[in-house]
Amino acid sequence: MAQSTMQAALLAARFRAEDALAAGHSPAAVAAAARAAHTMFDRAWGNERADVEAEGAIACKAGCNWCCHQHVAILGAEALAIHEHIAGTPLETRLRARLPDLLGLDAEQRRAARMPCPFLEPTGCAIYAVRPNRCRAVHSRDAAYCQRRYEGVRDEPVDPTRPIPIEPVSLGDATLAGLGQALNARGVGAETLELLLALAILQENPEAAADYASGGDPFAAARLVPPGAKV
Repeated sequence: MAQSTMQAALLAARFRAEDALAAGHSPAAVAAAARAAHTMFDRAWGNERADVEAEGAIACKAGCNWCCHQHVAILGAEALAIHEHIAGTPLETRLRARLPDLLGLDAEQRRAARMPCPFLEPTGCAIYAVRPNRCRAVHSRDAAYCQRRYEGVRDEPVDPTRPIPIEPVSLGDATLAGLGQALNARGVGAETLELLLALAILQENPEAAADYASGGDPFAAARLVPPGAKV
């Protein structure tokens, strides 16, 4: 995939997110910026998918959820979009009930325990419309490979057919970078966070969303990388 394609995806995500953030320093505007970046990823991946699948069909489909048992890296704006989406719904209650079992586990412990995402349902992702960019960007040509990873197989030789195509991952990185640039330009943090830790902070602190949207730093305990690191 051409570098120009990724640059175009980055700029599209940044400009659309900046448009959303022009509405002001509110949680709703920040959540809208995340959704705008997600839309730009979906559009960019839609444009590239046929070429990628010409080298091997994508196996992902409803009901296949081997990848939904791990930590997910997000930006704070994405956490606000999910928080907004589930507010006042049974999903919010479910999340609150499930968090105690999940928050004490690091990434490896969670993989070993095979603890699913609290939003995983038999039919698929309950927050599919606002799922994080990292979830959008991971695709596989081999469901059996994903199952082996879920079951703990880590010593397979590198497969030259690339079960996990790099193109959507690269587009996801590009659109996240664009969102991060838009957030930083408005004085809003763009550090990488762990999904459930960030959502727990939003649930436990009613002021956290407004604090973040106005340039505060309520997500320090949810960071996966140090402040200032590249998204």
